[in-house]
Amino acid sequence: MKTFKLVNLMMGQEGVSKDEVSPKEIPLEDGLVLNREDGENSWLIEALVPKKFDSYFQKLLEAETKEKVYVTISKKTNTPAQILARVKTIVPLDDHISVLLDGRLLTSKPIHDPEELLQSLMDQGLTGEALMKEFKLNINQRKETTKL
Repeated sequence: MKTFKLVNLMMGQEGVSKDEVSPKEIPLEDGLVLNREDGENSWLIEALVPKKFDSYFQKLLEAETKEKVYVTISKKTNTPAQILARVKTIVPLDDHISVLLDGRLLTSKPIHDPEELLQSLMDQGLTGEALMKEFKLNINQRKETTKL
């Protein structure tokens, strides 16, 4: 197993509300991402988040749905990995909750043509502000990657 520092966590909304499509950033106190290295692309995510997110994660836990999770490891400038995960456990602490997510890495080859990227995002059902936000996120990540 390999362990990485979790520096950013964003959750898709599909499992909770069909009205919201863009990912929701979850503020982190701390977190880890573990690559199980089992040949199945299995990953564990442990996130220490503010207690106010308890009801959000409880809904996901009770629904037993898989949610698209965007995790950024090591440095905020890294490209987020997309993992399809479900909430396994929630442990209440004093001012926070510890959330354990279990999932599989979604592999997708990067799209370099802006028109192809836009079409791909539209094919995912994104429109309006959510489409613009995801498009800008992808373009900015590409710029950061090419600087390295």
